[in-house]
Amino acid sequence: MSDLLLLSGGIDSTAIAAWCRPACCLTIDYGQRPASAEIDSAAEVSRRLGLVHDVIQVPISQLGSGVLAGQPTSDFSPHEEFWPFRNQFLLTVGAMYAASRSLQRVLIGTVRNDNRHSDGSTAFLAQIAHLVAQQEGHITILAPAIDLTTVELVKISNIDQSILGWAHSCHTSVFACGHCPGCNKHSETMRDLGWNP
Repeated sequence: MSDLLLLSGGIDSTAIAAWCRPACCLTIDYGQRPASAEIDSAAEVSRRLGLVHDVIQVPISQLGSGVLAGQPTSDFSPHEEFWPFRNQFLLTVGAMYAASRSLQRVLIGTVRNDNRHSDGSTAFLAQIAHLVAQQEGHITILAPAIDLTTVELVKISNIDQSILGWAHSCHTSVFACGHCPGCNKHSETMRDLGWNP
């Protein structure tokens, strides 16, 4: 199978890059505040793993909410990083990109602990995979780590610590703020792996 990985530059997608070795990694700049850092991280991770990396811009910042967009939290969710229909959008763009490159599968870095958002649930992923597969090209949507926690994924991926160190998890800035959900997850993961200095 020729796979496309949606590589945000965060811990989960970075570990999947090392684990699954996709034919191509794609970072989407959709207007999120840390976009440039995510792009830099994804590019360096791809370089170190010897993977092809591409970036496309499809800005939708005016439709965002929460810390990723620098907007008030949405009434639809209590989570400060919630951006309505974000994963649906990213997977759709990923499928369009895959179709244009004759790639067969789109991989997303969703893990078990992402299910606090509807678009991180197994039910959502099954539904969007079914929808995309019904269309021309019959592209498969796959979340290879959906049954794993982030810590389990990092361990199974055998990613080198020096490569994972390039991951950028902050939701608010190109520099780690240290207190947003992404930074908290990063710190907790490093602690649970015993990788904190």
